[in-house]
Amino acid sequence: MILLPVHMLHINKIFSQGKEVVFMNRKFKVGLLCTLFVLLLFFLVHWLRFESYIIGLEGPFAKQDIMISPLYLGYFITLISLSLTFFLSMGRSKKSKFKIWGIFIMVPISLPLAYSIGLTYSLIVRNPWATMLMFYIFPLIFIAGLILLCFGVFKNNEVRQF
Repeated sequence: MILLPVHMLHINKIFSQGKEVVFMNRKFKVGLLCTLFVLLLFFLVHWLRFESYIIGLEGPFAKQDIMISPLYLGYFITLISLSLTFFLSMGRSKKSKFKIWGIFIMVPISLPLAYSIGLTYSLIVRNPWATMLMFYIFPLIFIAGLILLCFGVFKNNEVRQF
């Protein structure tokens, strides 16, 4: 991981009405988003290859040749998705934030997170059938994302009057 000095991050802080507002340089934000998106695709493809191998699909896509445990890979996908979502929603309205967070929670976060939580729980209790917990966790996370998306779609724009 490359650590940059604070003056190289191109982050400007503006204090307005007692709140700290952070603005990021556009080129830096685009570069960071592209890097996170490439990492997300890289980890997601490896995770999907392993999952298709477990299901029993035949073909060149289903492989078990990944160098990292799928348990940790699910957590990495979740972590990268959360940071990508945070940077995508930075500086947007609440309505847009609800939409972005809802879509990201439903699509790239819910399944890998539920899978990793199920595997972690089964390792803790030392029972392989405890992995079935992911079938209960996945719909809960997905519905939470769906609710956020519905808030973003159906929320009225608020007009502040001073």
